Amino acid sequence: MTATDKAQLTYVTDTYCIWCWAFGDALREFAEANRDRLSVDVLPAGMLVGERVVPVGQKDRVLEGAERVTEMTGAQFGDDFRAAVREGSTVLDSTVSAVAFWALRRQAPERPLDIAHALQKAWYVDGLDLARPEVLAGVARDLHLDPEQAVRDAANPAVLAEAQAGFERRKTLPVPGYPTLLLHTPAGPKRMGGARVTPEKLTQQFERLMRGEELPAEED
Repeated sequence: MTATDKAQLTYVTDTYCIWCWAFGDALREFAEANRDRLSVDVLPAGMLVGERVVPVGQKDRVLEGAERVTEMTGAQFGDDFRAAVREGSTVLDSTVSAVAFWALRRQAPERPLDIAHALQKAWYVDGLDLARPEVLAGVARDLHLDPEQAVRDAANPAVLAEAQAGFERRKTLPVPGYPTLLLHTPAGPKRMGGARVTPEKLTQQFERLMRGEELPAEED
């Protein structure tokens, strides 16, 4: 099956979406298991922009929320993340993280899920500030990409424009919250998945939607 024959999905996410961190492993396993029949692209959503851009210390109950996510999904968070939250000065800015995503994607357009995961790991495990060029360079190295090129691309106004265009595209899609996984069909995009879904359940949902069936409300 050629790339143009594959089913197309869009993963609408945000680096600072804690439930997206919980969903990421299941999504990547699902995408890998079905790589011969589907392709997943990633759209950074712009969850924290404008007045919502503040230091993490000004956000309520971040660590309590992480504990709840672990209890409900098994997702793990790093000690360095907890330390960064307690220290409180790291500014969470979805424009910065989206620029980082699009900058890295220029080098590896076929690896959007890997890039999204690496950026989330930098925060939710390592507690790093993505606004620092050396942090972006480190993420690039972890992905076996050129770190200097990544930093140059992140400073390119065209990459910022790409990130902002992505935020506008998100407004045209049926995205009630994050994470949202959309399967593009002749009848329009169909939602599937959820933060606590398993890879096997994602495959079942995908196959039902490909047959033209609707998912029950509790499954979308």
